[in-house]
Amino acid sequence: MAKPWVPHVIQQGEHVRKLAYQYGVSAETVWAHDKNQELSRLRKNMDLLSPGDILHLPSEPLPPLSLDVGTKNQFRAKVPKIHVKLHLDVPGRTLTGQPFEVHGVSEGGAPISGTVGEGGDVAFDVRVLVREVEIRLPEAGIFMPVMIGDLDPIDEPSGVTQRLRNLGYLPPSGEMEPSAQASALRAFQRDEGLPETGALDD
Repeated sequence: MAKPWVPHVIQQGEHVRKLAYQYGVSAETVWAHDKNQELSRLRKNMDLLSPGDILHLPSEPLPPLSLDVGTKNQFRAKVPKIHVKLHLDVPGRTLTGQPFEVHGVSEGGAPISGTVGEGGDVAFDVRVLVREVEIRLPEAGIFMPVMIGDLDPIDEPSGVTQRLRNLGYLPPSGEMEPSAQASALRAFQRDEGLPETGALDD
C-alpha cells in the first residue's frame, strides 16, 4: 500500500530538487503529484519557492540501507546537481572574460573555476545539498557569498526586495522603511528607461 503524502512548509533555502533527493524520489515526481498541482500553478518554477509555501512530500523518507555486522559494507551514492546561473553587473567595469572560482562546493574539495561569460554571466553546477558558496573574481578583486535556494519568486514582495538588494538599489541587509522599496523601484525604473511609478508591475 502506497504511503500517504503529507504537507511540508517550505523554509528559506529549500527547493524541490533538494527535498526530493532527501526523500528518495525524483523532483519531477514531487512536482507532478496531484497534491502539488496548486503550488505548481502558482509558482511555475520548482526552483523558486517562497518560505511558507506548502509542498506535499512522502510521509516518510526511504528507509536507511542495512548493514551486515562483521563484514565490509560498500555503498555508492550519486548526489544530483543543480545548475546555478548568476549575472554580475559592476557599473563602469566589464567582467566578460575574467576568471572566476566557486569555493565551498564540497568539503575539502577543489573550487570550480571558469570564465565570466558575455555580459557578466557566471554559470556552474553544484550538488543539490549545497546551501552557500563564495564566488571569487581574483583579478577584479570581487568576493561575494551566494546563498543557493534563497531567492524568492519575483511575484512576491520579498522576491522584489531581494533583487533590488542584489542590484544595489537597497542595502544588502537590515531593516527597511516602508517607503524604501518604492524609492528603490523608482530608481531602477529610471535607470531602465521605464515610467517612474515606484509600483510593482510587469
